[in-house]
Amino acid sequence: MVNEDRLLSYVKPFVSRFIFALFFMAMIAAFTVLLPLVIELLVNELSIRSGGTVSGEAQEFREFIMQTFNIAEKNLAPLLPVMLLAVFFGQAVFTFLSLYLMKTLGLKVIRNIRDKLYRNLVHQSVDFLSKAKTGDLTSRISNDIEKIRFAVSETLAVYIRESLILVGLIIYIFLRDWQMSLFSMVILPIAAMPMIYFGKRVKKRGIQSQETIAELSNFLAETVGGNKIVKAYNMEEYEIEKFRKMNQKHYKINSKIAMVYSLASPVMTFIGGLVAFAVFSVGTQRMAVGSMDPGKFAAFFLAILMMYNPIKKLSQAHNDYQQGISGYYRVRQIFSATRPVKDIPTAVELKEVKGEVTFKDVSFSYREDIPVIRNISFFAKPNRMIALVGGSGSGKSTLMYLLLRFYEPDSGEILIDGKDILHVTHKSLREAISLVTQDVFIFNDTIENNIAYGRKNYTFDEVKRAAEIARAADFIEELPLKYQTIVGERGAFLSMGQRQRISIARAVLKKPAILIFDEATSSLDSESEKLIQEAMTEVMKGRTTFVIAHRLSTILEADKILVIENGEIKESGSHKELLVNRGLYYSLYNLQFPEMDIIM
Repeated sequence: MVNEDRLLSYVKPFVSRFIFALFFMAMIAAFTVLLPLVIELLVNELSIRSGGTVSGEAQEFREFIMQTFNIAEKNLAPLLPVMLLAVFFGQAVFTFLSLYLMKTLGLKVIRNIRDKLYRNLVHQSVDFLSKAKTGDLTSRISNDIEKIRFAVSETLAVYIRESLILVGLIIYIFLRDWQMSLFSMVILPIAAMPMIYFGKRVKKRGIQSQETIAELSNFLAETVGGNKIVKAYNMEEYEIEKFRKMNQKHYKINSKIAMVYSLASPVMTFIGGLVAFAVFSVGTQRMAVGSMDPGKFAAFFLAILMMYNPIKKLSQAHNDYQQGISGYYRVRQIFSATRPVKDIPTAVELKEVKGEVTFKDVSFSYREDIPVIRNISFFAKPNRMIALVGGSGSGKSTLMYLLLRFYEPDSGEILIDGKDILHVTHKSLREAISLVTQDVFIFNDTIENNIAYGRKNYTFDEVKRAAEIARAADFIEELPLKYQTIVGERGAFLSMGQRQRISIARAVLKKPAILIFDEATSSLDSESEKLIQEAMTEVMKGRTTFVIAHRLSTILEADKILVIENGEIKESGSHKELLVNRGLYYSLYNLQFPEMDIIM
């Protein structure tokens, strides 16, 4: 019951709305119970008017109604159809009110769960998000959430309303004839057995169904994203066959759910038929011996038949609710995911940053058995350019991710202006640092909003100035809508070089004390690289800058070059100093420029 309890806890903020809905559902139950009462009066009145007789109990009830409503005997017959109409009208009004309140309650609950889910996702660690599948996360925030919405707004209402109706009808039949009621109740527990069995099956298959939907979503996102490679390698039929198999797996799971749903209704119908058969058989015998009048039998039989409908709906609702619980189970996996990188209670703001960066014996591993960074120490003075070079996988980018606290070191300290970054807030730390990566991410928004991303207070002139510094202003001015141009998903309408310059403009507008360029020019043509090199040179002025580069031509003027191999600093110095040493950097330089004489 833990999952169910936590799901229902989201209803607590809207308890007043829920109480009103509960009252309206109680009124539906009351009007439903009135129906067999009115039918009993109507049938008995028809029997009397046609010359028949009724029991003393029925006659007393008839007189009670006339006295209560101050009705003459001759006016009772015309009034009963009006009472019947009033019962149906009352049911309709209170059904509308309860449905509206419960549906909007469900929408409010889902709005809050979706907000919480997205907030949790955004604040999850880089490690968690890098391992997660996009399709799976999309499925959880859309498909699984919809299952929860249905469970709260639709199923919960059915549970309460139909339970109240069922209880009301049971009370009614026991008050009218407790002996026949006991006889009828013997069969009703049989109805609970398939309900419980079907519910368990639906919950189990429901989780599997949600997982396969996530797999399909992720596969589709991957195929669409990599469509050029799929076509270039003539792999269309291969991908189609993979999708067909996954789709078939999803079909088989859902066909089993469909089997359960299809069985539930006829099984409940048959059980209802058994109850009706027993009641009708006993009732006709009692009427034959005069111990039950026609009106009482008709009302009792109608109440028993009416009980079948809420039992059937409760069975269906139980299955639907289990589907919702399976969706909530998957959503809770996100809620319960640990966030290893978070502010400590005593964290302080990092203010007036000068840009002095110190690494002291820092070690880090993504997995315990594979160290990525090994006891690295270095010092970066403010307003200096520090270059990091080395082969792929040597740990260059990981060092910068540690500086940004995307991850936390296994040992050692990272200091900014002498303050351990573990003791400052994430927000203030990252406010002091701008990151420009090789894999530029541009949002499907205007160029202005992309440059001003993360800035709350800025002027349009500042955006234009940032674009000029980043060498982006010229191409932006040539666009029809200039800074209001929508750039498409991931900047699809821009070239790689244009996207990179917008990314640099974004970093400029942030006005950071520390800049990180992670392979910012490695995927560009010569012309774009030249423009971005000019932009980088201007942006670096007055800032501590870290440049991760494969192209050594981009870091010849660096104040310090760190040569990293297997997570360790093998060499450190300026370009000329490292060439003189004729070590690893010397070898890297000769590999890239074999035709040039070494510049000393």
